[in-house]
Amino acid sequence: MVLKKAKTNLGKRALMKKAPKLVETEGKMCVMLHGGKSSQVLKNLITDLSVLKKGECHKMTRKNDGIRPFEGGGETSLEFFAQKADAGAFVLGTHQKKRPDCLTVGRFFDYHLFDMVELLVRNYKPMDSFGSVGNGAVLGSKPCMVFLGDRFETEPALRMAKNVLMDIFRGKPATRINLKGVDRVIICTALEEAVMFRQCVIRYKKSGTRLPKVELEEMGPSFDFVVGRHQEPPPDVKKQAYAKAKIGKKVKNVEHDSLEGKVGRIYVEKQTGLEELAMMKMKGLKRERRQA
Repeated sequence: MVLKKAKTNLGKRALMKKAPKLVETEGKMCVMLHGGKSSQVLKNLITDLSVLKKGECHKMTRKNDGIRPFEGGGETSLEFFAQKADAGAFVLGTHQKKRPDCLTVGRFFDYHLFDMVELLVRNYKPMDSFGSVGNGAVLGSKPCMVFLGDRFETEPALRMAKNVLMDIFRGKPATRINLKGVDRVIICTALEEAVMFRQCVIRYKKSGTRLPKVELEEMGPSFDFVVGRHQEPPPDVKKQAYAKAKIGKKVKNVEHDSLEGKVGRIYVEKQTGLEELAMMKMKGLKRERRQA
């Protein structure tokens, strides 16, 4: 592996931006592209998804032959695009006879393919078909995400799809949330035959109390999908990717409890000089001594 060295200050800042960090403060960049064969449904859907990831995606319009991530060596071009765009996730649209309107979503680790899952798209409705409903929402903002159904916890493929979709659309990490800033919600409902993907705009109306009345109105894009093939990450790579960085020095005998907060343990030496201390004697003892 050849290490790049910056020759200018601009190049140095670019390399520092791509370098790994202990705490990620930016959203995950996503590469959106098409395979060798695509359909108009996938083109419109990827366009809508790029609007949802506005500012955090790199959308490619040309067809890319040879990208077959589930085949050996078919992920080379995909990893090359990820390194060029400094991306941690991807959305790939392919259309085949066996798998029509197939949307493959996945993630990278160290610019190498980590995990992925296929979503076979059905009943797609673009955002344009809902009119001006979405004008009240700021596209590209951080959405609220809801996953309904126990299949997201019991089936490995749907569990991975939930994890990947949350990682793609969660946006930048936030420490504080303003209620007025939560203007849209993404709802995924797992039914027996398919999973429904819906996006709604949130309307806050007067309720006569301190908390407003919340109403949802669908704004698109709307589609159903069935999970196809999926690929789990290798156990050793998964352990390395899920490792949490240790920030700061570890303080001895100090723990953090969810109820009591910061809890510490103090060690005190054994006190042996209590018998030698000059203590005040009682008057009764003095009287007994005089009588003796």
